[in-house]
Amino acid sequence: MTVSNHSLTLLIVDEDTVGISILSGLFNNLFNIEIALDGKAALQSIAQKDIDLVLSVVNTPIISGQELCTFVKGSQLTAHIPVIFLADTPHPDEEEKCLAMGAVDYVDKRTRPSILLSRVTNLMAMVAQQKELAEVSCTDGLTGLANRMQLDTMLNKEWYAAVRGHYSIAALLIDVDHFKLFNDEFGHLEGDTCLKTIASIIDSCKKRECDFAARYGGEEFVLLLPFTDLEGAQQVAQELLNSVQSRSIQAATQASHSVVTVSVGVSAFNPTRKKNEVHSSTDLIEKADIHLFKAKQSGRNQYSPQV
Repeated sequence: MTVSNHSLTLLIVDEDTVGISILSGLFNNLFNIEIALDGKAALQSIAQKDIDLVLSVVNTPIISGQELCTFVKGSQLTAHIPVIFLADTPHPDEEEKCLAMGAVDYVDKRTRPSILLSRVTNLMAMVAQQKELAEVSCTDGLTGLANRMQLDTMLNKEWYAAVRGHYSIAALLIDVDHFKLFNDEFGHLEGDTCLKTIASIIDSCKKRECDFAARYGGEEFVLLLPFTDLEGAQQVAQELLNSVQSRSIQAATQASHSVVTVSVGVSAFNPTRKKNEVHSSTDLIEKADIHLFKAKQSGRNQYSPQV
């Protein structure tokens, strides 16, 4: 996997529209560009979008550039994002303060454009390398889906985004039925092939870029569905059941069905509801696990709760 420049996003923060136009023109052939006219808008972009680097003037309205940097560096979800400050009137004391709070660079706003371009491009190259390493470390080696560590990170991120945005988020916990019997009868190599096939089917059930599939462990998988209520998640679960069964993978002799099937536990959270049993991202998965158990107890090859 190689991260290209055009998959990297630069957030430019400046209330001066002329300055923003100049900076955008300098970088728009290299990176995706996001613009914020004040510190508050910048924080919203960082919370809602995949920002790779922040290029901000020191003195921004509403929330200052320094306050913005403090917020970014103070959160586990955003601390990895580099911040470069542009100074209208550079001063050693201000530079020292900005670097001490976590900024990676402090540049005179009047610096030669080619030099600023090199500074940002060199830093973005490091960001790309870090993303490549992160991709490898967060990917399940067998199936190519995200691994448990990446799932935990994404679940936290999407959960709090759902709480802030007041929209539903759903999770499907998926288990390959009688997988131990399959391994015992056909061998672990065939078992690995089966898991890879199931993983590809789960991945194909993602409808939007924000949907997220991961291997939870062993023969269990999770499909995370932001902006999805219980009814929508149940529809995806039924589609998944049909897709797995239609693949017609021969099941173990003692299995409940002649072809490999899956069972699915479904849960959804809507923060706009006044009464909701789900209070955290952990609860979301635990509730799906409870329904997965019910689906298996009811005969497998089904989802729970039913419509």
